[in-house]
Amino acid sequence: MIATPSTAAERKTISAAERALAMLEVQNTMSKHAYYHAAGLNSEEIEALWVAKDGPNAKTATFASPMWVMNGLETVRRAYGEENQKNREKALKALSEVNPNIKNIPENLGAGHEWAMHTNTTPVIEVAGDGKTAKGIWYSPGMGLFTAIEDGKAVVKGTFFWEKYGADFIKENGVWKIWHLQMAYDFTPSIENGNWLDKKEDVMVQAGERMKDMPPGFTKPKYSYPTFSPERTSIIYPPIPDPYYTFSETFSY
Repeated sequence: MIATPSTAAERKTISAAERALAMLEVQNTMSKHAYYHAAGLNSEEIEALWVAKDGPNAKTATFASPMWVMNGLETVRRAYGEENQKNREKALKALSEVNPNIKNIPENLGAGHEWAMHTNTTPVIEVAGDGKTAKGIWYSPGMGLFTAIEDGKAVVKGTFFWEKYGADFIKENGVWKIWHLQMAYDFTPSIENGNWLDKKEDVMVQAGERMKDMPPGFTKPKYSYPTFSPERTSIIYPPIPDPYYTFSETFSY
């Protein structure tokens, strides 16, 4: 008769070396997200870093903000990937119309589109004892710049970001992939307004999309992390991950 482990301490866990390597690989995956996102290559990011579209984790993949949750990789591919590509094409077309030196050709895609640079700092990463999943949180300060066409001219506008990420990763075919990604905004003032704290100018606007209606595949989050205000209580969100053995024993970002 085969003995069955009766406690977590008796379960087979990965070695310290395997855990250290996994933490580095997870950090690299999250850092690559920052580079892809800054370049506006969202579809390429999904293909390279997220769970496989035809794999066992595609239906449970999520991408969330304080305002919405994209459910399933197909929704992420459509809303974060394909819609972003359409916006890149629209931005280049608008820019080329006011600046004929910028031709509306595929080689110039990205011109006129937003540049959203999020650095990933202060990582806290936990790798599951069984080595199959991992989770982490990061502070992500940065900025988002975009081109607006005003009076026939291209002008730059933008927003500062002080926000955080929480993410779950899962190992597919030996490679760590993004499974769940959660954003939380602390402070996102407009760059154009010199007085960042002047709420009369509506500078305390959350980054990301604000939608009146939820598109197909979207739901509202169970918890909407509030931006900073004098009334906001002290909270760590997304929560710091604790050590765990297998994903069913922890929470999902």
